[in-house]
Amino acid sequence: MVLYIIKFGVIVLAVLPVWLLVRRPWKRKQPREWALGAFALFVAGLLALTLEGEYGTPGQMAGRALTRIETGEGVNVVPFRAISQYMEHFNVEVLGINLIGNIVMFIPWGFGLVLLWKKNRHPAVIAAFSLGLPLLIETCQLFIGRSVDVDDLLLNFTGSCLGAGIFSVLRRKWPGLDRFSK
Repeated sequence: MVLYIIKFGVIVLAVLPVWLLVRRPWKRKQPREWALGAFALFVAGLLALTLEGEYGTPGQMAGRALTRIETGEGVNVVPFRAISQYMEHFNVEVLGINLIGNIVMFIPWGFGLVLLWKKNRHPAVIAAFSLGLPLLIETCQLFIGRSVDVDDLLLNFTGSCLGAGIFSVLRRKWPGLDRFSK
């Protein structure tokens, strides 16, 4: 888990100067701009971590994906299969990365979507975004040789919805959070 956190930090630090040059948040002097920057850095780090894999030509990658679909190699489409295996063969590190990590790493996604854009606060929109990004990531992982697991999708969805829920609770306590919204 520590390795993932270090990698994430390195990615964020690498992307930060680009974001600062493009957006120049000090000129806009809006709290939303800094929150948007933090969200953009998070998304960049998340995508870099989850889309790390074996790349090749488009033909090679499509061929690999088709083979994996046909053989089922590294593909789990049975809900709760992996989760039950993690519980059955209890290992703190595996449990931390695969269960807790898959939930926690998507909390900022759900939180940021509803913090930054008021139009995303409808439950159907939250559900669509909470499912959309993890589904895109799992689909891409099919092409780059990473494991594809419906349980990851469920855990990421849970984390994202949890993030939106945390925002909702915090917003009741601190209505000033709306100053970050557009």
